[in-house]
Amino acid sequence: MATYLKLRLSNQQNYVEIKLSHPEETYNTTAAAAGGDLDIICCVDVSGSMSGSPINNVCEVLRDIYQRTQKDYRLFTYNTQTDVKRTLKTLSERNDNLQASGGTSFACIFTAIKDYLLQNASAKKPITFIFMTDGQDNEPNGPALQKSVQMLKLMLSGMTNSPPITFHVIGFGEVNDAFLNQIRTFGTRQGLFRYSTESKELQNNFNDMFEYALNVRQFTIKFPNGKTYTANNIDNETVGFLTNDGDDLSAMAELTLIDDKTTTTQFPLAPMKDIRAIHLLHALNLIQPENEEQVKSIQTYLNDIQITNSKNFAERLETEQIYKEIDQRMMEYRQLFTQLKMTQVPERVKLQLSALRHDPIFANTQRKKKLDLRVYKNVDYFKKTNISGILQGYKDSITSDTWQKIQEQKQNWVDTYSKEDIYEIMRKSSDNILCLGIFVQRDEEVINNPAKGLKLLKVTNTIISYDSFINGMNLAKNNQQVQGQFTTLNDLYSIAGALADEQINAVIPLYINDEHMKRIRILEGIWLGYLYTLDSYGYDKQQEVALLKLLYEIIQQRTNTQRQKQVLIE
Repeated sequence: MATYLKLRLSNQQNYVEIKLSHPEETYNTTAAAAGGDLDIICCVDVSGSMSGSPINNVCEVLRDIYQRTQKDYRLFTYNTQTDVKRTLKTLSERNDNLQASGGTSFACIFTAIKDYLLQNASAKKPITFIFMTDGQDNEPNGPALQKSVQMLKLMLSGMTNSPPITFHVIGFGEVNDAFLNQIRTFGTRQGLFRYSTESKELQNNFNDMFEYALNVRQFTIKFPNGKTYTANNIDNETVGFLTNDGDDLSAMAELTLIDDKTTTTQFPLAPMKDIRAIHLLHALNLIQPENEEQVKSIQTYLNDIQITNSKNFAERLETEQIYKEIDQRMMEYRQLFTQLKMTQVPERVKLQLSALRHDPIFANTQRKKKLDLRVYKNVDYFKKTNISGILQGYKDSITSDTWQKIQEQKQNWVDTYSKEDIYEIMRKSSDNILCLGIFVQRDEEVINNPAKGLKLLKVTNTIISYDSFINGMNLAKNNQQVQGQFTTLNDLYSIAGALADEQINAVIPLYINDEHMKRIRILEGIWLGYLYTLDSYGYDKQQEVALLKLLYEIIQQRTNTQRQKQVLIE
């Protein structure tokens, strides 16, 4: 089934999503076949500027890739000469790293690539080059470089009917944006671009490129009116893409999908009926803004998305992650577009902008913060654990007598934002809980030492549901970014409490009744992770101990009002 929705942005693009219906074993077979048939060649710059940490980091990640894949991929190294005899296996078996010395000649590596393609023209399998460099050619305008580029392009122009040839590019340090983007488009299929200024990021970049190269599938989509689109997919579940501005899909009843094995499938096409936050975010994730005004438009659209509008708990967590990724990416776009207004634009800004345009593709495999290893672990746990089913099971087992008792509590426990009481909240969903709003200060230490990294500033009188809190925090963060006030994740941003002077940037769940407490315990990893790291996947066992310290601080700040005593008991 293929469905579409129209984005409420100035260009009026449609987002089309196709649900693939292949069984799981087909996915696995396809993925295994792709990895087995694919030829990957790493082209690594070993000129003198790569000596030390850069080349050591590259060698380390290539050894790790070989250990994980057990595939003996080729390794071309180059400075003013090219060595094409190495492989990832031979590098892994060596005790020493590659030696970096000399200058840089792209002519020699392009000639080596051309010769390799010529020698393997009859192999009939996809070829991907992961091309890495940290500098510019010794003679950037010299005839040798120009001739090597022309010869390589001529060779590739005659291979359009062969299996795809792709050049992915990794730039590091003082490189040229236009030249690297030219390399990215050498192949019969356009490649991706990564850029970094720190050598340790080279490991992430190589891992990202390998993961993508091994898992990507390309689809061609044809509409009855003759228009054709191309979309890439790495999860084998859905294919999503944006149509051109103003395309009218209402008169079209079907589309044709052609996969990278040339298998053709017809899909009925219809307007999307159950439009949830995840669909809107998938669409926004595909947009590459061209200027600051488009970024502001995307941020405004993002601001209106209620991420708690999800089919189940797993989808809600995924929605929260994608929301955060888009949010942070738009801030990076705004900073770069601001710098582009300078009279002389630094080459680094152009490189970062080029890399940012490819960032959504790597969003599921690339993380940049210390929190990420923990996030990966928790994502895996949440995927394997049927939290939604457990919560729904508890909700379904609540007896009519228990519901009656919960209903008797409704006057005392009401969400300040949604105005829903405890009875309505528990009836309406199986995964929403009622909490007390607090105001805290977080610093970097909170990730590794939650007891020291989080300090209670104020206990409020605000009762708020977890859904209202998450939506409110996303709105507050987005508003501050639009106004240019928000710079980093650790800056304080908050929502208003019940009283005029109250601010909230964290919540503590309230007991209220046994059935409500069951939800709290099941969701403990979620709300604890967000409390300490502003990430629902950020849970760590130490946070449970740190919670005792936070509760002690809440007790210390209590007032003697009857309401505060009641809240404190809960």
